Amino acid sequence: MAQEIKSLAIATAPFAEKPRHAGKFRRLLARLSSLPSRAIDKIEWFGLTTQKIANTLRFEHFWREKIAKDHRVTIVPTFNKTTGKHPIWNVAINWINANSASGTILELGTNNGGSLKYFVDHLPQTFRLVGFDCFEGLPESWDGLPAGSIKGFGGPVELWADEPEKRREVVANLERGIMFPPPPQPNVEIESGLFSESVTRYLIRSGWPRDLRFIHFDADLYISTRPVLDTICGTLRYRYLILFDEFYSVNHEFKAWSEFVDLYKLSDWRVLSASEDGSQLLIEMNVHAPLG
Repeated sequence: MAQEIKSLAIATAPFAEKPRHAGKFRRLLARLSSLPSRAIDKIEWFGLTTQKIANTLRFEHFWREKIAKDHRVTIVPTFNKTTGKHPIWNVAINWINANSASGTILELGTNNGGSLKYFVDHLPQTFRLVGFDCFEGLPESWDGLPAGSIKGFGGPVELWADEPEKRREVVANLERGIMFPPPPQPNVEIESGLFSESVTRYLIRSGWPRDLRFIHFDADLYISTRPVLDTICGTLRYRYLILFDEFYSVNHEFKAWSEFVDLYKLSDWRVLSASEDGSQLLIEMNVHAPLG
């Protein structure tokens, strides 16, 4: 006999055309709701600018405490067209090769695949590299660039740099809306989509990495960086490296890192290398722990 389901009592209040704010300050602000959208945008801009000023000052404190006082830190040149970002990449690669013979490399923000290609070319094939990207450019505006910027070719075409004809074919297919094929390197994997999709899909399939050696953050945005720090890095207790590509973006990567460290109360880490302008920053995590 089916069980009878009774409706639950519902408490109601008089219909409200406006929210009945509980706080006095909120009620005071609500009086300004007639302001035009342009004025509200100005208020938002002022708030973000104020936050940027505060975070820039925090960045200066960070440099004094974590870099200026530690003469072990390797300072590399600011990005230029001659050396590119190879100097700090080489610091990371040398550390990886000196400390392990295999492991997992994750890259958040692969774009055209240039950095991923450099890493795979300079590490043994016993390392497994996974690149994540939506390949549609920035999902939201970042430091003056509008959403959709930095789209590149729409796929990691530099992974085919050793096969010029194949690379041209991949680029041409991408222009026609044809998805790129699996990478030619057997130890490289690409996870396409927003990180909320692709990182989750990867973790469900592969589990939390037990042998992570290096995670490269080149996602630029706070909203792309902070959740991955919390989800992956917050659970790891062995030694590995984190490289930020736009650390000097104080409302984004720097803010994400600062909040992450505070949330997890992390102290066993140090800066291994930094570019002169602070844009690239390489961190050794869990310095006193063994490798995974």
